[in-house]
Amino acid sequence: MPNSNETDAFSADLHSGIAAFDSKNFSMAYQLLAPLAAQGDAESLWRLGMMQMNGLGLVENQPLGLENFIHAAEQGHVIAHHMIGVAYMTGEGVEKDINKAIEWFEKAADFGLPGAMYALGMLYEDGKEVPKDTERAQAWYVKAEKVS
Repeated sequence: MPNSNETDAFSADLHSGIAAFDSKNFSMAYQLLAPLAAQGDAESLWRLGMMQMNGLGLVENQPLGLENFIHAAEQGHVIAHHMIGVAYMTGEGVEKDINKAIEWFEKAADFGLPGAMYALGMLYEDGKEVPKDTERAQAWYVKAEKVS
């Protein structure tokens, strides 16, 4: 069990890292969040994954970004679930697989994330990658509206 000084330092680094990320100071965010991600902190893993997937403040490394999303999702990080769905839908960092994308979007939707519900609705409405199903699409849009 970490002592209170270690907990306070972890918390301070996490808050400072999030603030740096949000203000787009990605090199500072990386310095603060990478050690916390290495300790398994879900929020740090997700933000590190975003930087790696998009080359924010460091060289783009989509497979590593996806790996960090997966580690964050394993701890129940909702947005990480959605971002894994996006990766599978677009083929960023992984071979494109629409069925896995749907699976991850549905997991995020189970957590009540409206963005995942809209993504599912668009996939079914579009009908390019899955059979077109306007009723299913509408059901996802209605669900998303209820949680927004």
